[in-house]
Amino acid sequence: MNKRPRLIKDFLQRTGTLHGLLEQSKAQLLLLQRVRSLIPSPLDSHCTAAVQKGSQLVLYVDSSTWASRLRFTTRDLARQLNAGGITTERITVRVQVTSKPPRREHARIRHLSPENAALINQTAAGITDSDLSEALIRLGRHAVKTES
Repeated sequence: MNKRPRLIKDFLQRTGTLHGLLEQSKAQLLLLQRVRSLIPSPLDSHCTAAVQKGSQLVLYVDSSTWASRLRFTTRDLARQLNAGGITTERITVRVQVTSKPPRREHARIRHLSPENAALINQTAAGITDSDLSEALIRLGRHAVKTES
């Protein structure tokens, strides 16, 4: 009996279904690399997956903004892929859904201290431009009053 632990890749290479999935994954990775080489930067770094379904190519990107931008290049991309030997009649662009959206942190509210307000008012007094001086004075009024 062999006491040495077996590597996962050994199972993937032996088992029929798992081996097929591994080969399919390799093919999709090669296709993704080919697609990334044909699309302009920075779109190439936002393309996360490429799946060939018959004559349809489905491209996945990391956000809806990049999906919209990539859709403008699909006609040229299809021509380049067809010229390179990858038969593609239609390209579909989809957004890859993550498990949960990133959590937004609330911005910390910053207050103007009385010392900074005094500096702003002092600066406003030395400015000859009346509009800028008035704006600085209005800004200086937003100082937080300290309790005594």
